[in-house]
Amino acid sequence: MGSQHPELMIRTLIRIFQTTIISVFIFSTVSAQRSAGGLPYSFTHEVNRQAIEQVTLKAPDYELLKRQDDSTSNMGIAQRMGICLSTELTIENSGTYTEIRPGRRIWQLSVHVDDAIALGLYYKDFNLAFDDSLFIYSDDKSHLIGAFTSENNNKNRVFATEPVKGETIILELSENTLTPEGSNFMISEVLVVYQQMPFPFNGISATSRNTESTKGDSEECEVSTVCPEGDDWRDQINGVVRIMIKNGNTAYWCTGSVMNNTALDFSPLILTADHCALSNGRYASQWDRNLWIFFFRHEATTCEDDTPSGTRSLTGCVKLASSTPLGNDGSDFYLVQLKEDIPNSYNPFFQGWSASDELSNTGVTIHHPAGDVKKISTYNTPLEYSQWGDTPQTHLMVQWSATTNGHGVTEGGSSGCPLFNASKRIIGQLTGGESDCSYLAGYDHFGRIYYSWDKNGENDTLRLQPWLDPLNSGLRVLDGSYNTKTAIAQFVANQTTIPVGSYITFNDLSINNPTQWEWIFEGGSPSSAQSRQPGLIYYDRLGNYDVTLVVSNEFGTDSLYLEDYIRVVPAIYPNPTRNNVFILFGNDENEHEITITNVAGKLISNFTVPGDTGSYEFSFLPYSSGIYIIKVKSNQKEEQYKIVYTPL
Repeated sequence: MGSQHPELMIRTLIRIFQTTIISVFIFSTVSAQRSAGGLPYSFTHEVNRQAIEQVTLKAPDYELLKRQDDSTSNMGIAQRMGICLSTELTIENSGTYTEIRPGRRIWQLSVHVDDAIALGLYYKDFNLAFDDSLFIYSDDKSHLIGAFTSENNNKNRVFATEPVKGETIILELSENTLTPEGSNFMISEVLVVYQQMPFPFNGISATSRNTESTKGDSEECEVSTVCPEGDDWRDQINGVVRIMIKNGNTAYWCTGSVMNNTALDFSPLILTADHCALSNGRYASQWDRNLWIFFFRHEATTCEDDTPSGTRSLTGCVKLASSTPLGNDGSDFYLVQLKEDIPNSYNPFFQGWSASDELSNTGVTIHHPAGDVKKISTYNTPLEYSQWGDTPQTHLMVQWSATTNGHGVTEGGSSGCPLFNASKRIIGQLTGGESDCSYLAGYDHFGRIYYSWDKNGENDTLRLQPWLDPLNSGLRVLDGSYNTKTAIAQFVANQTTIPVGSYITFNDLSINNPTQWEWIFEGGSPSSAQSRQPGLIYYDRLGNYDVTLVVSNEFGTDSLYLEDYIRVVPAIYPNPTRNNVFILFGNDENEHEITITNVAGKLISNFTVPGDTGSYEFSFLPYSSGIYIIKVKSNQKEEQYKIVYTPL
């Protein structure tokens, strides 16, 4: 194989086209994928769990799958972590409805596969109505994702939700029944994760196949990017993503890089390896790519602990270019563009690159081995030219070095990860090799940016140059940068706790000159606005309400979501009073328990006001002057007011 060391030929073939471990791992937070956050109704209210319909799918033969994986591990076939089971589950033909109040109901469905490590969902005909929200959570409620809303709809009407831990997951859709056209979707496939992996929660695993652990699924010699080895590469670490690839009925992991371009327009370009899109001789279709999930900030919390924190993700991409027609003889690159801009809140670093004909003496790779949290591997010996097929110098060969906290190598799931030179620019992406924790001296091979730039073919779909240099500037070297031009959403309200029946003014404080605004006011009237200053927003219902602002300019889109930002409480007047007080509940259907005591704590009165009663009048005439405490309890929330009574 050209310049590859002869004694390493056998080991290299063992890892030919090493790509993926599809052990699907997810973090325990409500904002994993781009979502609105919040909690399902059932997390704060009593719901009869026994009444929820459960759909049980036949579990695959895990042992057979693993024997097949073992038998093909030396044949250049992607190592599976899970497979998809076909379904046709819809809101109409499955699940259980529960009315929770006039105009609002929840739909719940439990999906179960025996001994699954985690379950992911792929959807067709996905269309959520405005004011509806979808959550997915584990049976023990320790792992929650969502809320997904109409903001997640797309013209292809397809969607994917990342796997949730355990053999049983629950979908919960909160519906506004007054909406003319309700939500609709079909769960077309359930991804069954069967490869072992840890989950970031403190407790006993939901399955006997997954023991409690804070270590990831990668090998022991790997070095976390949180360790000091990553200190000089913090920006570059922020530009590496984990990719959950779907190809037919199989899924697996690869690693990719967010790429800068000469237009500096911060297009969401991701570079990975061509073989990441190939499984069993079949390339992923555009339908598959619509369902790829890209994970940002999937890092550990400490150097010793692989528990991830702060992961974010986006779904769907389109292919721009690859080395596909050349197969093993090319530089093994695959460039896609995400279907939406990367939010600034994800803190993405747009990687610099070098397409010059150069070698480097030192550098690193940053990767997600076995789909684990980010790891860093270091080289301190000069790179060499190599090849993967018959064409010389398509690749760079690297040998990894020991560092303070380990001896980083690469594994399945690392495929497509970037190779950085001493100038912190990407010069290649991983094809494969023979390094592992049992063979630390093994060599790995990275397809060269130099070759991918313009040497795989004449068509734009075979080259990086048209996409990374859209200005046709002739530059072959570009530094990385953060997107400092996109609009950044910021706002403030003139008050955040108000008596029911009041107005609030919101002021846009967004920076970098946004040109479009989209406000969403939960519980407010109007419930949305599209101008910079939305005017007065009226709140006539008790409760805590979210506010969201999405801003855009020519460089991208950003959003700010503040959960329970507005607090609407009962109104009591007049205060002081010479006679009666009025307690206003607004448009609220809940019962209200009223307790009145004097300042010494002696009970004066205790009564319940029925739901849908907009107000209640209480007379202090029988009582002496002084200070009284009125407590109003509604829907498990209590407010307390101090009233001064001075009779005539």
